[in-house]
Amino acid sequence: MQVIAFIDHEDVIKKILKHLGLWEVKQRPSPRANAPPLFPDLYPTPSVDEYVIDSDYPVEAYF
Repeated sequence: MQVIAFIDHEDVIKKILKHLGLWEVKQRPSPRANAPPLFPDLYPTPSVDEYVIDSDYPVEAYF
């Protein structure tokens, strides 16, 4: 492959990119809070028992 031309004028570059619809950079959508985890095996969902103050008592004892 050979380089046969090199465009270095900003106005020309801008016109070409606008024509191709590539001039304006589109933002990525923000992540959703309720999206599933990407790696569920690496980040397992904690159980309710892990949040209990005293693990000797079942969760139902606190209600």
